[in-house]
Amino acid sequence: MPRRGYRKGLSDSKEPLARFVRTRLSEREFCRLMEEGASRGVTTSKLVRSVVSAHLNGQRMEAAQRRGVTADLVRQLARIGNNLNQLARQANVGLVGVSADELRACTARLNELVRTL
Repeated sequence: MPRRGYRKGLSDSKEPLARFVRTRLSEREFCRLMEEGASRGVTTSKLVRSVVSAHLNGQRMEAAQRRGVTADLVRQLARIGNNLNQLARQANVGLVGVSADELRACTARLNELVRTL
């Protein structure tokens, strides 16, 4: 039995990986590949397998997101967006003395911060 116990459906569809592909890379390419895998939290072989598989299937690569953008960070951004939406709604009704220019400036700043992620 696996360490984490049997989880129906997860391990049933695994296909054995019996074939090896070998290639040569420059030191720079290999380091970049290792860094990319580390930033995504996956092994180098998993990263290469997902790239090759996506290419052979004519699809976009589905790999783990880079580290840094976490579910907690997305949740915090959603909270900020909700607060900003509530302020805009109250400003439109006239309950809050916030001008439309101030709200636009806040929205623009938030968009800049999200782009840096």
